[in-house]
Amino acid sequence: MGEFFIAFSGEIRYHIFMKKLETMFAWIVKIGLFIIPFLPLYVSSSMLFPFITGKNFAFRIITEVIFIFWVWLAVAYPEYRPKLTFLFKTVTIFTLIVFLADIYGPNPYRSIFSNYERMEGFMMLGHLYLYYLMLVSVFRRRDWMIFFHSTLAASMFVSYIGLMQKFGYRVSIQGGFRVDSTIGNPTYLAAYLVFHLWILLILMHAYRKHSWTLPLYALAFLFELIIIYFTATRGAIIGLVAAGIAFAGAVVWKWSAVFPSQSDSHIKRTSWPLGRKIAASVFACIIIAPMIFWLARNSDTVQSNQVLRRLTNYSLQEGTIQARFHIWGQSWKGFLERPILGWGQENYYLVFQKYFNPRLWGDEPWFDRSHDIFFDWLIHAGLVGLSAYLVMYGALYTSVVRGIKKHTLPFWSGAVVLAALFAHLLQNIFVFDNLNTYLLFFAFFAYGSFLIIQQSDAKPTVHQRGVSKKWYARASAASVACAGLVLVMSYYLHIAPIKQSRALIRTLLAHQEHVAMDKQIALFKEALAYNSFGTTEVREQIVNIGRSIAGNQKYSNTEQMQYAAFAIDELRKEVDKSAKDVKHMIFLGSLLDEGFGSNQNYKMEARKVLEEAVKLSPTKQMIAFELAQHYVLVGEFDAARDTLYRTWKPDPTYRVAAVHTWILAIVTKKPDIAAEVAAFHPLTSLSEIDLVRIGEAYRRVEDYKNALPVYEQLVVVMPQQAQYHATFAALLAREGRITEAREQAKEAIKLDSTIAKDADNFLQGLK
Repeated sequence: MGEFFIAFSGEIRYHIFMKKLETMFAWIVKIGLFIIPFLPLYVSSSMLFPFITGKNFAFRIITEVIFIFWVWLAVAYPEYRPKLTFLFKTVTIFTLIVFLADIYGPNPYRSIFSNYERMEGFMMLGHLYLYYLMLVSVFRRRDWMIFFHSTLAASMFVSYIGLMQKFGYRVSIQGGFRVDSTIGNPTYLAAYLVFHLWILLILMHAYRKHSWTLPLYALAFLFELIIIYFTATRGAIIGLVAAGIAFAGAVVWKWSAVFPSQSDSHIKRTSWPLGRKIAASVFACIIIAPMIFWLARNSDTVQSNQVLRRLTNYSLQEGTIQARFHIWGQSWKGFLERPILGWGQENYYLVFQKYFNPRLWGDEPWFDRSHDIFFDWLIHAGLVGLSAYLVMYGALYTSVVRGIKKHTLPFWSGAVVLAALFAHLLQNIFVFDNLNTYLLFFAFFAYGSFLIIQQSDAKPTVHQRGVSKKWYARASAASVACAGLVLVMSYYLHIAPIKQSRALIRTLLAHQEHVAMDKQIALFKEALAYNSFGTTEVREQIVNIGRSIAGNQKYSNTEQMQYAAFAIDELRKEVDKSAKDVKHMIFLGSLLDEGFGSNQNYKMEARKVLEEAVKLSPTKQMIAFELAQHYVLVGEFDAARDTLYRTWKPDPTYRVAAVHTWILAIVTKKPDIAAEVAAFHPLTSLSEIDLVRIGEAYRRVEDYKNALPVYEQLVVVMPQQAQYHATFAALLAREGRITEAREQAKEAIKLDSTIAKDADNFLQGLK
């Protein structure tokens, strides 16, 4: 009997210990999830892209650490496992589809690991899925309230920093009048804060019986709304207004569901409670206020305000809007080429270079996103991926609506979740997500899952009966295995790229200090040795530094040649990849042409690289310019002219291409091409420098007749330049227009007395 009691007592102590262990592990997971909302405040100044890299690395590390503890909980206790709802299945299926699209895309490595500038790819999505998995498995009602207050607190600090930028106490990274806070981009900041407006509505309703909290929440709502206004982000505001109208309308319509105690069944049909009247007023204001601003968009009040002017000056003919249309058009072509699973994440550059629209010449030279959530997922994961993404929304919508109709889900919370995600979806028509918004996006899906399941704070009774030692052993084994995997992978996934980024920063600082060339190259090699997904960025920075070294008198010719050889060697490794980025091919071709003077082997290699780049991106003007420059360097002016002509023809409005084509047509004596270009770009539309270059080209081939109108325009554009008057006088004299030549010569003397002697001789010659 004593042995029985000893064994029983030992069993009790064992289960008490395991109970404490469970509580501790659960709190470790929860604390990690409570910390994550504060990551938007983190700016990693010691790494490249400080507003992006540090946040992402911290998120991944925290997620992996707490996932180890969650694995133990999930194996040991069923209540810590996710409920296999339709919504959970759709999120899981979407993640798996994107993974398949990534590994079967043309550049799986980039699809998985991305780069420093974005820090996305499946590395982000996979960790976001784990984050979602733990939220839906661990959080109860009280935990969600803590989480919402945590992210709200973080957003208030973010908003405060934005306010300091507005008043000039902190500098905006983007510059100008738009604030970006610790997010680093006004558009991202607006999208981030919009989510928190909906969180505030959740908290207002949850704590409505605590009268002292409502004014605080209302002030926070107003404060963050003001910061959104200071971002001057049209997409976010359009999404917020549209979702606000839908939400306020639903609240007015379903007031009795929002506050059952104030149901209209207890009062006259013609009488509304005060709260419903306020909701109706808000509904009306959300509709009327934007209309007033739009109607008054041309007024002095609106036009004198930078924010209002940007928000109201919206036209389909606007440059940025037109650029979106062009990008969407080439995205559609990319989708048609790979319609099922797309190209994989982070491979938009392949679509951009292959289907580049020449009319984009005035915009950013390189796009890695379509700037539209629908086209982005069509490219990232094809029709299957986009369908899975939209099915997630559909699953959430149908589940929430069904719960509201069955009175198993609170109307207010459900409507807020739907409105928040609707606002986010609308604003993403014009932009794309980043970590700051993805965290909230998946959190809202997780909260929607919680509402659907209607989890309570009470734990299932099965837990109270304890778990067998066998399951504890299995949980421990699974957790240890997970920890081992994390430790093994941590160097390549986190430590190496972090060290590589910091090594690159040290290298860039060393260059600014003009340290010896051998030292600079050694530092670059140190950064390259880490061999992570950041290696491509290191090589791109090698090119950027090379541009500042070339022709710099602080470095000897030998040092410049040494660096050029190093840069070329590293760029060759990028260009040798199967999914080539033409940007790197341009860099290599330029270095080969300019870094080794008359070395014919390198000239031949440059031609091969640039001609291949043209095949990969036949309409990208920048590549054609480099190839034409190469032809000029080797004396093949006809080939240069034909290359530029083909570049100019798709969009004759491109002035730079037009001027280059015009000059080479002059040099190669193709007056028909010169005349064709001139028809699109009359002399009156050209700048001083363009006129000078064209005029000099005509003079070089002794075509003085055509040079004459060029200099005639020059003296109109720059009447204070004596040299233009003097050259114009000489051209007039050649045409026998002596009187006019004298007038121009005298004007030249008047403007510059130093040329008086030469001008006098010229005038004497005219007599």
